[in-house]
Amino acid sequence: MEWLTDLLVGDSIAHIVLTLGIVVAAGMALGRVKICGISLGVAFVLLIGIVMGHLGMKFSDGDSHFVDPHVLHFLQEFGLILFVFAVGLQSGPSFVRAFKKGGLKLNLLAVSIVALNLLLVLFFAAFFDMETLVGVLSGAVTNTPGLGAAQAAVSAAGGNAELLSTAYAMAYPLGVLGIIGTVVAIRLVFHVDVKKENELLGKESSGAAAVEAAKPLPISKAMIWIFAGIALGMIVGNIPIYIPGVPRPLKLGLAGGPLVVTLVIGAKIPNLLSRSALSFASDLGICLFLACVGLKNGEVFVETALNGGLAWVGIGFAITAIPLLIVGFLAYGLFKVDYFTLTGMIAGSMTDPPALSYSVNAAGNDRPAVGYATVYPLVMFLRIVSAQALVLFAL
Repeated sequence: MEWLTDLLVGDSIAHIVLTLGIVVAAGMALGRVKICGISLGVAFVLLIGIVMGHLGMKFSDGDSHFVDPHVLHFLQEFGLILFVFAVGLQSGPSFVRAFKKGGLKLNLLAVSIVALNLLLVLFFAAFFDMETLVGVLSGAVTNTPGLGAAQAAVSAAGGNAELLSTAYAMAYPLGVLGIIGTVVAIRLVFHVDVKKENELLGKESSGAAAVEAAKPLPISKAMIWIFAGIALGMIVGNIPIYIPGVPRPLKLGLAGGPLVVTLVIGAKIPNLLSRSALSFASDLGICLFLACVGLKNGEVFVETALNGGLAWVGIGFAITAIPLLIVGFLAYGLFKVDYFTLTGMIAGSMTDPPALSYSVNAAGNDRPAVGYATVYPLVMFLRIVSAQALVLFAL
């Protein structure tokens, strides 16, 4: 039975594919289960990944990684690129119109969320060191580029950059669940009827219906645009943006670059792919991303939690939930932002693809994606700058 042992705990390609298959299949199946009318959807893939990552380390005696971390990293980033590319193509046709209509309001709301996140970090700084808190903040708002920028600043100053990674890993899972939980909470508190909301937005959706009716491009031509767009997205995402006083240049990264490019492509060629094809691509991408994140975090999550890291989880959840609940309730109840756009703005304010995927699937339309894309560029810039600033001012 050596072949079976190698398949279950080895480092072969078959083992990696088997593990990902189990995580995604089990996560998607359990994500369909509704409790009190609410389901976690794709977020359950993250939970199953954490469990599998933890159990896998036990089976491998903790002397090696359950799944090759280099392979996981590639699949995680590829999944993210695939997801963002599909979202950009899907929301491109309505992005410009939506930005002109309510872009300023959405961006101000998103900036308010970022500001409240930072205020909470400064409050907790009275009890914990700033390096740990910046890692917790990056995980709580699910922003990896901000973590990377902060780590670079810490390393340059001779600090412990690995501490930030551990704190990030502890806060990230509940960060994702907290964002989705906020979307659900707003729906429950305000008794949002998704079907009624869709009916009210029916007239505005007529243009999208016309796009869906248009015949998609031939697959060979579409593939040219897709891979050329991904390549261009990598170039745009890696262009350094120099800001006076900031020690390292900012970059849109693997998510921001493709998003900007595909918003333009989607606006110019709205029938590049059918809506069903885009939905499949986005779901496949986000499942790969969440499965890999869960498997990586599962290796350290339980052990760190049992050795004092549980406080980081609690702080991270507070940083996630409190600003979102305050701004989310005000946005829907006072400023009358429609629920679907609001869910996308919430996901965008935390640069969180899993929350966007959940919102799009729950809405059944592309308005969450448009809200996400409207605030994403500014929020990404603020997340990167603020993470570096907190570290630099503390050192």
